[in-house]
Amino acid sequence: MNRHPKDQSKTPLWRVHFDAVPLAAFIVDEAVRILDFNPAAEALLGFAPRSSLHRRGGEVFHCIYAEKVGCGKSKLCKNCIIRNSVQSALAGESPQRKFHQAELRGSRGVVSVGLLVTASLLPGTETPQVLLFLENVAETVSLSKRHLGV
Repeated sequence: MNRHPKDQSKTPLWRVHFDAVPLAAFIVDEAVRILDFNPAAEALLGFAPRSSLHRRGGEVFHCIYAEKVGCGKSKLCKNCIIRNSVQSALAGESPQRKFHQAELRGSRGVVSVGLLVTASLLPGTETPQVLLFLENVAETVSLSKRHLGV
């Protein structure tokens, strides 16, 4: 993902913009499989981010509802804001920011993470793909407090 500055002249413009976004950004398919991601997303993906490619988001992020039956297969998956946002984008709906309280298994057990989710159809692709942004609300609040001097 990291590119040397001299390589940017050969990099497509969309890629330069995608990599410059400071939010975790993913390109996903209709099953929410990760097809690509930007450098800001690497921190969320852990030790070996490339191993996340072509795996479903719930499995990559250790969603507790995906643990037993797989991402998208639990009864609760039909209420998943991430999954529903991707489906809305595929249906041609305008992007909307939605709040999602994700239950993820971390090294210290189950943690609840507040995310702002935005999904938008990615035009000009052979198969339908969605640009997915995941913004950690706690990080946003921390940045706001720091900016305000609180």
